[in-house]
Amino acid sequence: MNREQVEKIIGHKFANKAFLDTAFVHSSYANEKSVESNERLEYLGDAVLELLVTDKLYKIFNLPEGKLTKYRASLVSEPTLSFVISQLGLDKFLLRGKGEQKTQPTSAEKCDLFEAVVGALYLDGGIEASRKFVDESLGDAIEKLKAEGLEENAKSMLQEMLKNQRIVYSTTKHGESHNPFYKCTVIVNGNLCGYGEGKNKKTAEQIAAKNTISILKKA
Repeated sequence: MNREQVEKIIGHKFANKAFLDTAFVHSSYANEKSVESNERLEYLGDAVLELLVTDKLYKIFNLPEGKLTKYRASLVSEPTLSFVISQLGLDKFLLRGKGEQKTQPTSAEKCDLFEAVVGALYLDGGIEASRKFVDESLGDAIEKLKAEGLEENAKSMLQEMLKNQRIVYSTTKHGESHNPFYKCTVIVNGNLCGYGEGKNKKTAEQIAAKNTISILKKA
């Protein structure tokens, strides 16, 4: 592993290089080489990350606890953390066993790496070193939350609400070719239950699902 390159990406020069090295050791590599894996650092980093993100969101957003919890979940989720690791290019430095080297690191492995790096930073430079990395690496995701909020997946909520009932989305395209819009109806067990319109199919379906939830709650 090119330590200088990794430190430059992370934005921290490690006093104890062992913390940096261990953060990039996958369990499969550790088993082959009889060295410590990054699992303990991942465990520590997970807790530090949750604290830092919670603190950040609390200071930025004047929102109720439930909403802040959803925001935090989106930021510390596997898709978000694995995407950031890929964007930074840190996944290519992850040391894995011979069998794992045949494939690219999984989303879960990249997520674990992010948490391990946070843990290593905490041990080497304290909470502020971890905070700097988290703030910078998750900055775009936080700005998106500030600008757009968190998109609620109404379709998933409706599915959870109706459990195993059959839900069908019937979506049709309307309007001029240069300015189309979509109409969607939600049919549950053969019965029309909701309707929505949007500039694209996805939006129409989400609005229809949201309207269906509202109707069913009033019933």
